[in-house]
Amino acid sequence: MKAIIGFIVLDLYFAIGTSLLGNPFLQFGATLVFFPLAYFIAKWVGLDGLRGMGLLFHHGWKKNFFYSFLIGFSFWMLWYGIEFQTGQLEYVGMKPPAELFMPIIEVFVGFFVGSLINDLIIRGYVLNLLIGRIHIFWIFTISIVLYALDDYWYAGLSIHNIFFSILLGLSLTYAIYKTGSIWADTGIHYGLNIAYGLFYGLVGKAGGGIFIIKETGQHSTLSTLLSFVIPAIMFIFVLWFMKFYTNTKKPNMEVPFSA
Repeated sequence: MKAIIGFIVLDLYFAIGTSLLGNPFLQFGATLVFFPLAYFIAKWVGLDGLRGMGLLFHHGWKKNFFYSFLIGFSFWMLWYGIEFQTGQLEYVGMKPPAELFMPIIEVFVGFFVGSLINDLIIRGYVLNLLIGRIHIFWIFTISIVLYALDDYWYAGLSIHNIFFSILLGLSLTYAIYKTGSIWADTGIHYGLNIAYGLFYGLVGKAGGGIFIIKETGQHSTLSTLLSFVIPAIMFIFVLWFMKFYTNTKKPNMEVPFSA
């Protein structure tokens, strides 16, 4: 019961609490308050504070983060590249230098903090509480379903968005499970968010980022399939590439899928 209450408090605070503030600087300040809040809640439910949720700078964390960032960024840029090539998106240009400061801060800082917090709640908190207590299949299922439902706040609730989030959640959840490193997870999340933010910004509107683009309205079967195919292929790549990461898993995290 404590774990459920703690999860609800953290998730609602991040999803709703910070968005109620209109000023972006107040929003950022409220976002930073998440970390001491998460520390005390993690202690309350029996985890070792933020460290117990996976936030530690272990040996090899930079490598894990860098590899994962390249994976997330590359696959999402491939996605947008295909949309540009097929005419679904049209490149107009870059915003004038005088207008770049806020979009750069919002994209590179805002998405980093947002990605990390989401990963700490949905995967760091959930996995570290449940590993060794229930079968890993159910841990994966719980974490991925929570991630898919949590996307309701940002993308709306639909069958399309749920399947997309499930496919993306496979890579994010497997990365942290396989390595024990939150950075292997957050790197992917941050990388794809940066690719998204370059064109859509933090507000999620075409041209709201650093580059100005237009959505042409040319929708096809390919445009629908890309949101499933790209995350699926990325997951297959992640399965293979994990052997190059630094593994920091504790002995009690060694729970086989077949157990």
